[in-house]
Amino acid sequence: MKILGIDTSTTLFSVCLFEDDRILCELKSERSLHKNSPDANFFTATQRLMNILPHEKLSAIALSIGPGMFTSLRVGLSLAKGLFLSQNIPLYGVNTLQAIAKSFFPLNLTNENSIICTPIMEAFQGEFFVAFYDQNGRIGDDLLITAEGYIDYIDRNFDKNKTIIAIGPGVLTFKKNAVIRKNSSKRKRLILIDNDLFFPSAPKIVRTALPRIKEKKCEAPDLLEPYYIKKTSAETKAGSQ
Repeated sequence: MKILGIDTSTTLFSVCLFEDDRILCELKSERSLHKNSPDANFFTATQRLMNILPHEKLSAIALSIGPGMFTSLRVGLSLAKGLFLSQNIPLYGVNTLQAIAKSFFPLNLTNENSIICTPIMEAFQGEFFVAFYDQNGRIGDDLLITAEGYIDYIDRNFDKNKTIIAIGPGVLTFKKNAVIRKNSSKRKRLILIDNDLFFPSAPKIVRTALPRIKEKKCEAPDLLEPYYIKKTSAETKAGSQ
């Protein structure tokens, strides 16, 4: 069973080909925000990957649906829906924060019961997309939150004996925030890890979707939309009129 993975939740787009619990190939392309055709390299990379299996049909496509960068998510979704329409390949949307968290817990950590993993992605304008996971799964809802709100949230909701470990592509910006710097220096249980080992990627998206793929619980393509949490600028502007 061959699966195509697509992640476009950040500016680093990636696609991969997955088979029998292993990654056969992964291609990455940095999205340029300044070229007339900023996504051309990504589509070229995907075409190269598709050319690897000219005579074999893909069994599934797993793609990140967000949260993440608004336009980038649309690029990945457009690609996936185009492949569905041309080849009738089942689609499986994956929550980006869940994929990040899933990359953390298989590490066989000691004292896992005392660890709360919190994937973080930058939402800009001083806000962050945040979720909280333990070894059993997600705790509560995905959040759009400020750094100050994050500190208040963990104080209200988690026992002081729990270690809070923040990971994901938003951590670098997050740790520069004055509120976080002030509190992380005093709070031993708040650990910020800025490492691309825990950034979203196409292989992580596929591995997160695998249980549903095996059960053939695919998405209805006409209902599959980006998961933004936060309103787009156009939606905010429309709502204020």
